[in-house]
Amino acid sequence: MVVPVLVVLVGAWVYRWVDEDAFINFRIIANLLAGHGPVFNLGERVEVSSDPLWLLTLTVLHKAVPFVSLEWLSVLVGLVCTAGGFLTGGRAVQRLAGPRSASTVFPLGLLVVSVVAGVWEFSTSGLEMSMVFLWLGTSFWLLVRAEARRSRVVPAAAVVGLGALIRPELALSSGVFLVALLAVVASPGWAGDHRRLRRFGLPVIAALAVPVAFQVFRMGYYALVVPNTGLAKAGGSSWWPQGFTYLWNFVAPYTLWLPLALGVPFLAQPARAWWRRGERLAVVVLVTPIVAGLADVLYVVHIGGDYMHARLLLPGFFALGLPVFVTLRQARGILVVPLAGIAVWAVVCAGWLRFVPPRVTSLNPQTVFISNERNSWISATDNTHPITASDYGKALSGGAGTLLRHIAGGVPPARQLLLVITDPFAPIDASTARPARSGIPFRLTVNVPAVGVIGYLAGPDVYLFDSYSLANPIGSHTSVARHARPGHEKYIGTAWMVARFGVPGRTGTTGSGGPSARSVRYAVRALGCNPLSAYLHAITAPMTVSRFVSDLGDAVGYTTMSFSADPSVAAAQLCGSGGAAGAGQALPAR
Repeated sequence: MVVPVLVVLVGAWVYRWVDEDAFINFRIIANLLAGHGPVFNLGERVEVSSDPLWLLTLTVLHKAVPFVSLEWLSVLVGLVCTAGGFLTGGRAVQRLAGPRSASTVFPLGLLVVSVVAGVWEFSTSGLEMSMVFLWLGTSFWLLVRAEARRSRVVPAAAVVGLGALIRPELALSSGVFLVALLAVVASPGWAGDHRRLRRFGLPVIAALAVPVAFQVFRMGYYALVVPNTGLAKAGGSSWWPQGFTYLWNFVAPYTLWLPLALGVPFLAQPARAWWRRGERLAVVVLVTPIVAGLADVLYVVHIGGDYMHARLLLPGFFALGLPVFVTLRQARGILVVPLAGIAVWAVVCAGWLRFVPPRVTSLNPQTVFISNERNSWISATDNTHPITASDYGKALSGGAGTLLRHIAGGVPPARQLLLVITDPFAPIDASTARPARSGIPFRLTVNVPAVGVIGYLAGPDVYLFDSYSLANPIGSHTSVARHARPGHEKYIGTAWMVARFGVPGRTGTTGSGGPSARSVRYAVRALGCNPLSAYLHAITAPMTVSRFVSDLGDAVGYTTMSFSADPSVAAAQLCGSGGAAGAGQALPAR
């Protein structure tokens, strides 16, 4: 069981780094610990993270050990969670198969997972993937233990239900594991409470309690049903062709089709034997991670995947590997041939198989391509292991973040400035900044195409108007005009920022090509019409009990709100034939 753990930990340490996106969470954590709430921009309640349990874990640990930087803390926690996921997953398959085979059990599927470089990259990336591994391994172990004891499944159900708080799409896996737990509860050998309501109701309540409680908080606090990132990334859309491209982009570099095909007999043989012996519940438990993994992969392919190589497919890949095992007895039989094939592949994969992205000729984030983010940031920072904010100092985003903090620091407390950047690769000219006007407590607002490192280094006095809408409560609700790079399809122009925060006639730009006066006028009109006006008021007004209750009731409507990124079209969609916001609904920012 220790072999896959050692392999993945060595690989993760050799590939240690922190992704630029992780700094989004770091900025939120800094704001939360400073007493501003779980927000990205001060004074605006927008859920910019998709992993609340990971974010909460880092927050608590950073509060407990403030002498460890957030960046390194995320790396260390990532290593621990990854090890925990492989240990619990390996122990689960040993406990399930060992007594039934009377032989030594080796977690062969986890070995396959442990040698893939894509897994190493996201074990310490500062993102939530290591917690995904821990949750999947622990859920499988708890399911196996419940099947063996045939009692006390409520604690297992509570853990199984946490999936959506780690990644939204893991709600599918939570559902699969919960069904398997209910199958255990319904089994003839059940030794727990036989009263039907308690027998089936308590596990369901335990699984739903924390997710539902957080969902109520999300709707009342953020006034949305899903994270803002889910809207920005069009999580409910369909893009099958790009999804299959993303899947093959993960499978091909590591020749994953080979170990996956060779691993089928190792799963089919025990499942067939157990089924014939009447141990059908054990077969259900064995295939549960397979069903959960396939459901997750299918969803990722459905939405078109991601722009980061391997990332969104890793939960499904790990789940598919969980139940695959080989016993000493099998290794001496006919299965020695596929076992030898997997062993040879594992050595070759660990040593040589890597994803090398094609050379990208365009720096436009909307160009459709799948990147190796770790390699990209190593190149941008000239650092083999970019981890801390200072490591990112040599990157364009690192320098820009520090400069924006300096500019904001020079703005008197009673004033606000707005800076429109039209060329993200040109030097920032602070002299082009003009007065801004907003009820949101910032000193400087500026549009940027990436909000991670820039946001963390810029500090809380800088309001980042996210051009690709992850942190943008306006852009996330725009409709996708055409498919672009996954996760970067909702681009919103600077006219909206000027309309919301600018003082008419006093807005400057860096470079040429700033928003036209016409587009700003249309954006001003759109911002004054409901439901957009009411939504922005809902997330910027002071949080009170009545505001929470009101947002809770309006969350569904705000979530389904959609309009064009083109201000003129949006004005027509939102305002119709001239309808404007109702009395008292004007934005505090205006």
